[in-house]
Amino acid sequence: MEMERIITMSRTFVALRVAAILGVGVAYGTDAFFALVGRRALERSAEGSMAEVMGRLHETADARMPVVGAAGMIATAAVAVVAGPSGGRYLGLAALAAQAGFLGLYTTLSAPINKRLTVAAQHGQTPDDARALQRRWDRIVLARAALLAIALGCLAAAEPDR
Repeated sequence: MEMERIITMSRTFVALRVAAILGVGVAYGTDAFFALVGRRALERSAEGSMAEVMGRLHETADARMPVVGAAGMIATAAVAVVAGPSGGRYLGLAALAAQAGFLGLYTTLSAPINKRLTVAAQHGQTPDDARALQRRWDRIVLARAALLAIALGCLAAAEPDR
């Protein structure tokens, strides 16, 4: 009976950890792409083109990515609970803290930039400070990607109690 409980808990933990890694991984992959590739490409693009494309990307991403992020955070919290009172719980909590840090950076620094570029794109305009806005966003995305990398590392290392 005890072995069945351990196997069931282990399977539950693995399923939750996979869900958390996938949710966090989508956001990490997006930010890592922009940190490694998008920044350079955008620097070399015409200001109006850069502003429109980023505005349209933010328009779509800001509508869809919160669902992925919320799913990742919920699954991460569940990992911390199901792990039991071991190192797995602390790694789950550390992953959750890193995601909360990401969310804080996003809501306070990135989202206002996203909104300005989105509204401009919707009205066929280029903000006078479009390049400066994009540079600010680029600096933030590095920190966001780092926080999500920490969360992924914690989730990958987390193990349940046996």
